[in-house]
Amino acid sequence: MVAILFGLVAFAAPGAGLAFILGVLAAWMAIEGVSTLYQAVKGPPERHGVWFWVDGIISILAALVVLLAPGLSALALVLVTGFWSLAIGVTRIVMAFRLGSILMGLFGAIAVFLGAWLVLNPGPGLLALVWLVGLEALVAGALMIGLGWRLRRIRNDPHGPAMGRG
Repeated sequence: MVAILFGLVAFAAPGAGLAFILGVLAAWMAIEGVSTLYQAVKGPPERHGVWFWVDGIISILAALVVLLAPGLSALALVLVTGFWSLAIGVTRIVMAFRLGSILMGLFGAIAVFLGAWLVLNPGPGLLALVWLVGLEALVAGALMIGLGWRLRRIRNDPHGPAMGRG
């Protein structure tokens, strides 16, 4: 239900959806950073090295940047996604030629197109990303509810799960 609610919010109020996405990202970075610093202090001796400290500090600083500069973070999110899509698209086009796969080439061309569009139009691209995440949340939420109903039906079946029944 939470995923469906988030999906609806992403479509109705994209700004709130973006704030939620950035908040989750910042929380993840902060938790990862604190956990890594804890390992640097309390972990086994091989985890007391300088790189654990660097890792943890970078994660905490990144969380602070996301929280304190959400506009910059949102722009960076769009640009990173756009450049990622461009790189993956080119890779898939190369694979398509090597494999002789028209579908792989089409998949790559779509990724290149979307990546270029995101890089050249970061404002509308950000809105599109929020909507895509919202759509994914709606679909995932609906699938989870369906799975829950199915599992409940199987659990309540007086004859037990039948072999071969799907």
